[in-house]
Amino acid sequence: MIYIIRHGQSIVNLDHQILGRKLDGDLTTLGHNQAYQAGRWLKDKNIKQIRTSPFKRTSQTAQIIGNVLKLNPIPDHDLRSLDCGNLETNQNLDEWYTIIHRWRRGEWNLAFPNGETLRQAYDRFLRALSAVQYDAVVVSHGNIIESVLPLLCVNAAALQRVKKPAHTGFVILEPYDTNRFICVAWNMLEHLK
Repeated sequence: MIYIIRHGQSIVNLDHQILGRKLDGDLTTLGHNQAYQAGRWLKDKNIKQIRTSPFKRTSQTAQIIGNVLKLNPIPDHDLRSLDCGNLETNQNLDEWYTIIHRWRRGEWNLAFPNGETLRQAYDRFLRALSAVQYDAVVVSHGNIIESVLPLLCVNAAALQRVKKPAHTGFVILEPYDTNRFICVAWNMLEHLK
């Protein structure tokens, strides 16, 4: 299994802006606790590897989980947040969701204004997942998980209306064939109960 997890709550999430690559910040106290609880939940899952986006919020989440599991996270730039271009730091989500909905309709070459296309985001996220061993944790960002991950799953039709996972929400993948997966769970939050 591959356990993809959105980072814990960070200080920049509290501003309710479109986050991508321009803003980064430390985890909040709640975010630290979310990551710790995720690590405890993963303890009996025989995790062999942790890979993480290099941003502070993901690296800190991965390090907390790694401390619990006694594993050192491996940074991977292909796990970064979407490049939302001119929309980053904007609080108006309408244009962002318009682009995401068009991506879901198959507009692979549509880009965020001065940002990346669905094809670019898909290719790099797939490249990152291809480097992952099974029984691994992948710490990434809600926007790329929400927009790209359903396209990598054979049960993608069932995932067309999914929302961004909550902070430390898990998406659990089972390998299907080369470069495709079965999504076993979306936004699993059992560890926070």
